Amino acid sequence: MLVDVYQRCERLPLVGGLFTRGRLEAKAVLSLIVAAVIDELDLTEIVRERLTAEAIEAVIARIDLVTLANGVIDGVDLPRIIRESTTSVTADVMTDVRSQGERADDAVSGFVDRMMGRRRGFRERP
Repeated sequence: MLVDVYQRCERLPLVGGLFTRGRLEAKAVLSLIVAAVIDELDLTEIVRERLTAEAIEAVIARIDLVTLANGVIDGVDLPRIIRESTTSVTADVMTDVRSQGERADDAVSGFVDRMMGRRRGFRERP
């Protein structure tokens, strides 16, 4: 099929002249033409029109999902993601613990001040 397309392109007036100058130039021009055609095609629509659901399922059934999943996992820097999320969670927890500690310290200090009969804000100096 590809050979047929190539041979037809050789007969085209515009493209055919390139074949006399050399195969590399012809191949470059054909590559550009094919890329332009592919850019214009809606491959999803073509697949839906041409393939039956059974054919699509048969193709999907041939995919090695484990290898595909491993490839995706290998492409993701999971240790970095875990490290960043753990760092973020740890920083948030530490901030919360400090805030709760400060509030607890203020509550205990207020309680002690009331028990000692001190006025609010008054602290004895050593």
